[in-house]
Amino acid sequence: MKFTKLSLVAMLAVSAAFAGESSISGDAKVFYGTDDVGEHDMFNKSGAYGNAALSLDYTKKVSDNITLNAGITGISTLGLESTLVGATWAEHALEDRVWIDIANVTATFGKTTAVIGRQKLDTPLAFTETWNIVENTFDAFTFVNTDLPETTLVGSLVTRANGGEFTNFQGGMGDLGDGIYTAGIVTKLIPSATTQVWYYDFANNDDKIWAQADFDVAKGITIGAQYGSVMANEGEDSTFMAVKAGYEADKLSAYAAFSQADADGASNFANYGGFGGSPAYTEAWWNFGFVTSPDATTMAVGAAYDMGKVSLGAQFTTVTNDSNAAGEMDELTLTADTSVAGADVSLALINTASDDKGLDGNTVQVYLTLPFSL
Repeated sequence: MKFTKLSLVAMLAVSAAFAGESSISGDAKVFYGTDDVGEHDMFNKSGAYGNAALSLDYTKKVSDNITLNAGITGISTLGLESTLVGATWAEHALEDRVWIDIANVTATFGKTTAVIGRQKLDTPLAFTETWNIVENTFDAFTFVNTDLPETTLVGSLVTRANGGEFTNFQGGMGDLGDGIYTAGIVTKLIPSATTQVWYYDFANNDDKIWAQADFDVAKGITIGAQYGSVMANEGEDSTFMAVKAGYEADKLSAYAAFSQADADGASNFANYGGFGGSPAYTEAWWNFGFVTSPDATTMAVGAAYDMGKVSLGAQFTTVTNDSNAAGEMDELTLTADTSVAGADVSLALINTASDDKGLDGNTVQVYLTLPFSL
């Protein structure tokens, strides 16, 4: 595997020698957050965190069937820890870091596509999270086939993942031993529905199943159901279930969702190798980890309205837990999104009520993202 990745880097470095189209794109970001949680004061250095990041992605089409992809990301405090903030958005030990987050070959033959190397993933229990200032990626062999009508088959072997401290060059990739084997089927054969079933074979850990069905029941009205199951190597098996109803018309959208995590076992369906998010309909906007913990009962409602120049959003999540009082939490988030001079600008106001004094309080976050292409 190490030889393969080095070969990929070498191929990408000399790819200009091949005929074909190429493109460079990326984004520059500055994220800032502050809170009055615990002993913190709002807009004070002790309760603030911030980062700047730059990502560059390069794509080279070397033939009709084969594309080379490379990406690098750099992150910096810009010295803000000496003035405005006391912590970072992503973990990088206050040092400026640059790493390779994408390095893969994508090959398509007929209706089968293979992606080999460092890549982003989009599966329920191992996926790339886009909310952070930097994105987690995976070293994987992924195969996608669409020979069956209205159906996509996915198979993947994941050998490394990050999401902890980001380091130079490798980005903090952690070896997964024998790896994670994933098999999934996503189909639209059922009229007005998208159904998916995934199986995860975690080396030296519990195997998991994730199933989900989303239905368009009428104009603008959707319903969905999720089911997760842990097949424990040791201890008891456990499950997770969720349902959701949504409505969308013109510029307004809204939803309501409910979920229940089994009290037995460790029914945690958070993203593996990510920042802690989950695919649950009821997942909180900011405080991850509560919804999928054992015996968590969660209700969530949300709405968004597009006013043209500004989009407004609101989400309320409440988690109760009969087995663990520390696992209870209420979160209300209000958001506003707009575009200024080509940059995407977002503001989030978060109120968290929790017995955990490290979470209880108010948070203000500002996101600035400037996408570009060369």
